[in-house]
Amino acid sequence: MNGQSAGRRRRAAPWGLWIAVTVLVLLLASALLAPWIAPYDPLAQNLQNKVQGPTSEHLLGTDRFGRDVLSRLIWGGRNAFGGVAICIAVAVTLGVPWGTVAGFWPRYLGTVLMRVSDIMIAFPLLVLAVAITGALGSGLVTSMVAVGLVLAPNIAQLTRAGVLAVRENDFVESARLSGVWEPILLVRHVLPIALRPVVIQLTIFTGLTFVVQGALAFLGLGPQRPTPSWGGDLNDAYSQILAAPLQILPPGLLLGGVVLCVYRIGDTLRDRMSSNLARTERTENDVVVV
Repeated sequence: MNGQSAGRRRRAAPWGLWIAVTVLVLLLASALLAPWIAPYDPLAQNLQNKVQGPTSEHLLGTDRFGRDVLSRLIWGGRNAFGGVAICIAVAVTLGVPWGTVAGFWPRYLGTVLMRVSDIMIAFPLLVLAVAITGALGSGLVTSMVAVGLVLAPNIAQLTRAGVLAVRENDFVESARLSGVWEPILLVRHVLPIALRPVVIQLTIFTGLTFVVQGALAFLGLGPQRPTPSWGGDLNDAYSQILAAPLQILPPGLLLGGVVLCVYRIGDTLRDRMSSNLARTERTENDVVVV
């Protein structure tokens, strides 16, 4: 019975993965094609039709200014996906070199770098992101750069752990004894294996970034109104929750669905990489590096 259940889970897993990928691809495509597929101008107001429920003209209704909710969600996807891309790029650009240096040269320099990361990680993520955003100024780019700066120490520590584990393997020592230049040794032999856990963690951080971005926009620290954003629209809907409680559902469900899809992809990626990691390490250890 247990074997049959495991088999059913293995058969069901690809369907869940493809559904998650399909949803994200459709949302990203909708955001990129927003000027052509959005039914209305996301900034156009019509106070005579404000806070309406779903109709044939407005499939998801209108907000408190009479703006079409569906159009704003489609356009808001541009800020959502673009902001996440900025955040992850900043976190990887800073965190991977930071952790690589700390892991490959752990004495002195590595110790100092890790103490800095410990200090930053000690602060709650959202609180530190709000503080940095307040210092840099509100806006999509500044808020996402702030979140990237907050996530960079976590990427650094994970990268350092991977580099420390890989640098002790036999194939790395063989390459070092063969006279391979250390930067080449690092890039060619160490990082391809050491960064695999980082890739998995990035999927988690991607989902987390969607949530943090929505929270910052909800607090007014993201894209400034009337620019469409999922968090900002969620704030507008929350302000009308007594008069129109269903208004909060479209942006809330959309944001939650995107996060679930990202985590589903991350789970599949983790399972596949974990199964391949031990086999790859055994193969590398069996190869004589020249």
